[in-house]
Amino acid sequence: MVRTKDVLNCLPLLASILGDRYGVQVCIGGKEACTNGKVIHLPSLSIDCEPELLALARSFIDHESGHIRHTDFSVLQAANLDPVTFNLFNCLEDWRVEKKLSGIFPGCRKNLNWLIRRFFVEQAQPRAGDDSPALAVLDYVLLTVRAWDVDEVTPARQHAASIIEQHFPGLKEALDAIMVKAYIHCPDTKAAVEYARQIAQCIRQWEPPQPMATNKYTDKNDQGDMPQPTRETNDSTSQIDQQFWPVQPSSALSDLPLKALFHAEAQDLPQQFGEILAIELTNNSIEAAGDALNVAVEGTRPATPLPANQKLQALQASIALRIRLQGFLQAQTQRLCSIGRRGTLHANSLHRLQVGNARVFQKESEQQGLNTAVHILLDVSGSMAGAPINLANRACFAVATALSRIRGVNPAVTAFPAATVTSSVFPIMRHGQSVPYMLDIRASGGTPLAGALWWVLQTMLPLKEQRKMILIITDGMPDNQLAANNAMGVAQKLGFEIYGLGIRDEHITHLLPHTSRVVNDLPDIVPAMFALLQVALLKGGAV
Repeated sequence: MVRTKDVLNCLPLLASILGDRYGVQVCIGGKEACTNGKVIHLPSLSIDCEPELLALARSFIDHESGHIRHTDFSVLQAANLDPVTFNLFNCLEDWRVEKKLSGIFPGCRKNLNWLIRRFFVEQAQPRAGDDSPALAVLDYVLLTVRAWDVDEVTPARQHAASIIEQHFPGLKEALDAIMVKAYIHCPDTKAAVEYARQIAQCIRQWEPPQPMATNKYTDKNDQGDMPQPTRETNDSTSQIDQQFWPVQPSSALSDLPLKALFHAEAQDLPQQFGEILAIELTNNSIEAAGDALNVAVEGTRPATPLPANQKLQALQASIALRIRLQGFLQAQTQRLCSIGRRGTLHANSLHRLQVGNARVFQKESEQQGLNTAVHILLDVSGSMAGAPINLANRACFAVATALSRIRGVNPAVTAFPAATVTSSVFPIMRHGQSVPYMLDIRASGGTPLAGALWWVLQTMLPLKEQRKMILIITDGMPDNQLAANNAMGVAQKLGFEIYGLGIRDEHITHLLPHTSRVVNDLPDIVPAMFALLQVALLKGGAV
């Protein structure tokens, strides 16, 4: 049985579970963490993810799933927001979709709050206002929104507020009035866009307060009597203010940088929550080394029906294998009759009553069914070209057909790689489907076994069968043997059983020394597969 704890600590399986739960697609591989509005991409990470990195990945999936489920991208595209207004929109929309998702999946709130504390409290970087009072306005909006969920953000928010109050008097109150309305009622993306526009307009329309009137009789040459600018002393900002505004009143000069804010590029504005998280994950990505984690993606590949003669040969081998397996399994799962003091009366044991033996009742027991899912992973790489791929196609068809006709066995067939990208798979027969005849596949490409295994694990995890087996049909070594070994090690730790069938090559015995066989021609299939499966399937029959 697959243990929940092991699954939650395994990033590919955790990503698969979250993706299924949220109704989104999660891909692992490459160098970036990003979302295209339909698919969440995680970079290649280490197989042995540290708990914190695993939590970052999980929170990123939570956050971006909220956007995929609840952000109306057509409304956003039609709005055509400038960079500043888009930045403000992101603040509000991030909060809104996270709140929506957390209402459906309460566990998300705990993950996201942990993330907010991490970035805005525990590992808070110098805020934008320390460099530019104008950017502090955007920072204040972001921190205000984040403080709605995590109170510990309040000190950073107050610091941004002090900068705004010093340089842009009255602006904070105007911003608060709009954001309170958004907090109370922001039902959809359209509303978030409208509030963002209101905030942007509020910033554009801000004007410094009118200076106090001076005494017309004041001697202009007497500098000591000139009205001097007043400001509240703030330890965190006074030094910066002296650097940029050493003489003139801050309110008089701050109007220009505030208006100039709307001419800034997106990369010059404070980073959003999703951006910060994506950068963190991207910085932890690793190259495609042995401990790199890449999950194959689904693709397509040309496939035609098996030629008539090859199909006939495969069917004959299938029948022979099924007869042997069914005869073996029938002997192991037959009804067993035991005589005792309880049960139904056993007529042939009544004679025992004459000597005072009350053991005249029978109790039947039947061994548990197989309840096993088997996934056949077919290597169609370029090294299989010619005779090997012809043998592998027939072997795959024969084994899948035999297993599909055994009660309690749920087979599937997947070829790798697909013809689209390097680390990819081509599902031929999914679990629960009938065996197709489209198994005449030509060989080409590499041998991305590790990525294919991770994909199969994701596919099999939700299946109801208690036992899960993977049968690899291949002619050689994977592109990355270390990564394949790591994937198989995790699979076995999770309770998956992995078997191998070598096609005219013994390399599979190096990967799976105790659970693999080598075949050189179709007649070898039946004894080789029977030798593997009789032990494997028997494990599921004993009670």
